[in-house]
Amino acid sequence: MNIQHPSQGGNPPHSQAGYTLLEGLMAVIVVSVMLLAIGPVISFSVGTRFQAKRVELATQAARTYIDGVKSGAIPAPTIKNTNPKEEKVPTDITNPDLYCVDFDGDENCKTTSPVDMVVQGIAYNGCSTDPNSGYLLDVRVYRANSFDPSNTAGIKQPTSQAPLTADSGTTNALGNRSLPMVQMSTEIVPKDTKKINYKSLQSRLKKQYDSSYKCD
Repeated sequence: MNIQHPSQGGNPPHSQAGYTLLEGLMAVIVVSVMLLAIGPVISFSVGTRFQAKRVELATQAARTYIDGVKSGAIPAPTIKNTNPKEEKVPTDITNPDLYCVDFDGDENCKTTSPVDMVVQGIAYNGCSTDPNSGYLLDVRVYRANSFDPSNTAGIKQPTSQAPLTADSGTTNALGNRSLPMVQMSTEIVPKDTKKINYKSLQSRLKKQYDSSYKCD
């Protein structure tokens, strides 16, 4: 009499057939949990990459503007004797006090562009409005779409108690369009070095850091 062992053939018991299906369900659950766990990490990584690219473009726009002002290729802003940190931001992208850096190549700054940058230059000298005395050039760089009507928050305006801070530290893809992407400052000296007056430079720097200082 030939007795067939279950392991040698025939259909497996129901308990074994169900075990394979259970394994599949467990695998799906494990993968789902893992995707839920790494989803925020992927989102954070993508957002950081987008923001880093925007900061890179904004920095390039600021340097382009500064180099242009120093060389005379870009008209210098009007020199003022008020604190540049409190200077208001124009809310119209066509304002002549704003300078467009066109990165998408359409020779125009549009509020719908995701890459165009808009630069606000502020020239400051608390002791003189003569360019031959030199001045501090304060630069703010905004995304062109910061000026889009869809930006319901609008452009944030600085105050003496709350000066503007750059949005470069944001780590999400949306960012804050109400704030500048980059802010930087540089000293602009007269083109004619013979006209550099170190005493006036010293007075201007003192006035810059001490508003109560009386210019010579």
